[in-house]
Amino acid sequence: MLTALGVTALTDFALAAETFFLSGLLFARPKVRYSAAWFWQWALLLLAVSAFIGGVDHGFIQVAGESPVRKAVQHTTWVVVGLVTAAVFLTMVRQFTAERWHRVLAAVAVLQFVVYLVAIVRIDRYAVVVANYALVMIWAIWVLAANGRRLRRGGGHWPIIAGIGAAIAASVAQAAGWRLSETFDRHAVYHVGMMVAVALLYVGGLRLKGFDR
Repeated sequence: MLTALGVTALTDFALAAETFFLSGLLFARPKVRYSAAWFWQWALLLLAVSAFIGGVDHGFIQVAGESPVRKAVQHTTWVVVGLVTAAVFLTMVRQFTAERWHRVLAAVAVLQFVVYLVAIVRIDRYAVVVANYALVMIWAIWVLAANGRRLRRGGGHWPIIAGIGAAIAASVAQAAGWRLSETFDRHAVYHVGMMVAVALLYVGGLRLKGFDR
């Protein structure tokens, strides 16, 4: 019989498999280097990597108890999640800001990531990951507002809006501790919610700037 950790690991691997596949489809499409589409493909690939490492952690390492190995795996996951944050940030920069701000905001992304790495080492708590992730949520809210204005004018990216909404809903469900059963806990609910979000974000990502049409 599967345990809660086992289900968490399986849903992590399912999320990783889906996201690897969809990011591969994005990588296969010709695009301009450092465009919004270019950064988005990396955001999805890194998200897949983080989900895969999470599956390894929950399925094989955590069951053995706390150890230096698990600490190293956790920190690796946190670093990859930080790279996801940076890639999403840069996607938003390339998609929604004027070109004159690109270099400045790219430097902000690098600085933010360096501060995040230092915080991981100095504070060594998952709260650092949550705080860093909150920055993405702020950008997500901004994107929702920006696309909302465009939608009123007949433009915008409905799948991106829906995907961001699904990701926010999944995060809220996890934070609130929502579960379907004792084994299908809040982490598994989050992973399934993110699978829906990733599918929508992939479709929306096809409309980003930078693809060679």
